[in-house]
This record gives sequence, C-alpha cells and structure tokens, in this order.
Amino acid sequence: RQPLNDVRVRQALNYAVDREAFVGTILANGTLLATGMTPPSTIGYNHDLKPYPYDVEKAKALLAEAAADGVAVDTEIVLIGRINNFANVQETMEALLAMWQDAGFNMKLQMFEVAEWLEHYSKPFADGRPPEIVEAQHDNANGDPVFSMFFKYACEGAQAGQCDPKLDAMIADASAATGDERAAKWSDTFAYIHEDLVADVMLFHMVGFSRVNSRLDFAPTIRTNSELQLSQIEFK
Repeated sequence: RQPLNDVRVRQALNYAVDREAFVGTILANGTLLATGMTPPSTIGYNHDLKPYPYDVEKAKALLAEAAADGVAVDTEIVLIGRINNFANVQETMEALLAMWQDAGFNMKLQMFEVAEWLEHYSKPFADGRPPEIVEAQHDNANGDPVFSMFFKYACEGAQAGQCDPKLDAMIADASAATGDERAAKWSDTFAYIHEDLVADVMLFHMVGFSRVNSRLDFAPTIRTNSELQLSQIEFK
C-alpha cells in the first residue's frame, strides 16, 4: 500500500536511520549492522553489501521526489513493535520513530504482546489494515538461509509483506543449487533484496554474552547465540 509500495519511500526509510547511534548506547557494544536476513555465519552471506549510511537529507529528497510523482507520502504509517522482544526494544522503537519523523514520515508507534503482534507479522493479514512497518527479530545463525528467505520473502511465505516474481525465482534457484553455486546464488539474492527491492529496513545482528571459565579453550561467536556445541569446547 502507499506509500510503502514505492521503492523511493523504502530507500528513504533506510537512509533516515542512524544505525551507528544505537551501538554501545541502547544496544550492546559489538552489535553488528545488518545487510541481510541472516548473519555472516550463514551460507551465501554477501560480505560486499554495506549498510545504508545515515543521510536524513537524502531521505527527505527521496520523499519529495515520490510526492512529486503523486505518491501519498503523508499517509500515516503504523510502526508495530513487540514488547520484550529483546533488551531495550521499547527504547529502540522510540528512537526509530523519532528518526523517521525527523525525516518527514507521518508515523505512530504501537507496541503489542506477542499474540497480538503475530497478527501483524504473519498471514493472513487483516483486510483494510493501514500501511505498517513491523519490527521483528529472527534467529538463523547456523547453516543455510533457505527457510528464512522463503518464509520472509517468497510470495507464499508466511511473513512475506511483498510478492516479487523475480525474487521468487531467485529463492527457488538458490534452494535447488548445491555447493559453491548455492552460496553464490544466495549472495545474489541478498544483494537483490537489499539494493534493488529494498524490501526491509535491515538493522542489527544482536550479540549474546557468554561467561567462559579460564580453564576452558573456547571463544564465543554470533553462532553461540543460537547453539552451543560441546565439541567446540576444550580444556586448556
């Protein structure tokens, strides 16, 4: 729905967010800026992609350009957050709201418990709902992006907020490939989502904290957030 169905508006949403300002303040030091649905530990992660830089004037210019072409950029957008989704989620959502309002978006924030939030995040979406941006956190740090990409981006995906035939074909091709070809196809798919479709406002890969006894030979990574394998841990 307008105005979110215009790619310039989605680009403006990305340029309006000062991602660096969150790290070490609202969110923990070590938080990674995201360019894809899954983190660098997954197959096909595209290391060439860069987070959108903070450029509020560019965001305003993109909105003005869209408005000049008849896009209803002043339509109220509802920002949906999930209560207790992660540490400082309320503060994070309030900061995002302020940044988007500063760029010229007409937006309000609503926070929901998980049962109500799911009605906005997963299909079937309610008929006649206003344009919405739904905050979500996803866990897939080990292995392959396949289930993440299908459910979030394929036309039949349970959480897909758009339907793009080219992206559907890319997801199907990557899912059917193996080895290096599979990794390359996923890398191209990440690039298309981030640079061309601009399907989301990618924000962060969260860090976890592990207390490691000094007798152990083990270095936690972002994978440790999802899974701790005993085979990775040795005594010194």
